[in-house]
Amino acid sequence: MMSDDKIVSYLEGQVPAYLQLLQKFVELESPSFEHKEASDKCSRFLEETFGGLGFRMQRLPQESCGDHVYGELGEGPKGILFVGHYDTVYPVGTLKTMPFKVEDGKAFGPGVLDMKGGIIMAYFAIKALQELNLMPGKTIGVFFNGDEETGSFHSSDLIVEKARQYEAVFVMEPGVNDLGALKTSRSGRGTYTLIAHGKAAHSGSNPHLAISPLMEVARQLLFLEQWDKELEDVTLAPTAIRGGEPETCMIPETAQLTMDVRYKTRETSQQVHQQIMALKALGPGIQLEVQGKIDKPVMVADPKLFQKAVELGKSCGLEVKGVPIGGGSDGNFTSDAGVPTLDGLGTSGEFLHNPNEYIHIDHIARRTALVAKLLQSL
Repeated sequence: MMSDDKIVSYLEGQVPAYLQLLQKFVELESPSFEHKEASDKCSRFLEETFGGLGFRMQRLPQESCGDHVYGELGEGPKGILFVGHYDTVYPVGTLKTMPFKVEDGKAFGPGVLDMKGGIIMAYFAIKALQELNLMPGKTIGVFFNGDEETGSFHSSDLIVEKARQYEAVFVMEPGVNDLGALKTSRSGRGTYTLIAHGKAAHSGSNPHLAISPLMEVARQLLFLEQWDKELEDVTLAPTAIRGGEPETCMIPETAQLTMDVRYKTRETSQQVHQQIMALKALGPGIQLEVQGKIDKPVMVADPKLFQKAVELGKSCGLEVKGVPIGGGSDGNFTSDAGVPTLDGLGTSGEFLHNPNEYIHIDHIARRTALVAKLLQSL
């Protein structure tokens, strides 16, 4: 049964076209750094697709990842900037074992949830307003980057530079497995490496002469495990250990561990960051070197934007609610820069970064209608 709301009704009729365009997008594989030529085909697709709506598109060439794409539509003061990434965590060739498919009310494929589906939602939200003569009298912007899955190290400054020119940012990252959920907070992230400097020795003839950095790494891991249990609003997650060479008779001079640290609040991020940088060796004769920084600040959704989404959601058949999440997005950067930001406006589904990744097809029209109405109202 079609909705009485004209925006929702229009978008319900566009779902087949949405899925066709999404399939083209998903089948342009676009890993963050593995294959620039493939990723650039994907960025050109976005350039052409949004150019078809009238956007004045600009490529921002990159050496190691796919080119970023920026565009503007309309005249007047700059209103909303859509932010999204087209890179995925899947290597080229994944389509052979994880093809795009529609089955049991769901669409599957690499990056369909995170976050190619959300970018296509932005396209249809704008298209709906154009077709229904409801476009706002302000400039709309889009920024699509090709390196978000690896930290946006080549795009975050550019995104913030553009975002500061706009009244607000809509991040088209996915919601969760819920029709009306938006992401109202995201943890900040810090990446740290602890390097233990000891003394090398032959592991058979004179191991007693060594000062083992491997044992120091082990001590640090046990310390971090306990500290993680004691901390509130922070998680410490060791992700890699390196040290020594297999099949050699040598205790190495250095060893290191890397950890991913997530901060739920800005206050704890600064406090714990300083404590991590001040960590000392736990064993005698070891020098401990700590490297690292806060890669992504904490994101907090703008309360006025969220309340507007709650109000407009009712006319779309949505009970909008906010959920906190540990993972980061480019919304972390725009929020921290003081630009009102609303995140998680994209598709709903499950299993991002997983071979079973999917989106709910019957949620697409209503969630896209919410984006369109937010765009129109602001």
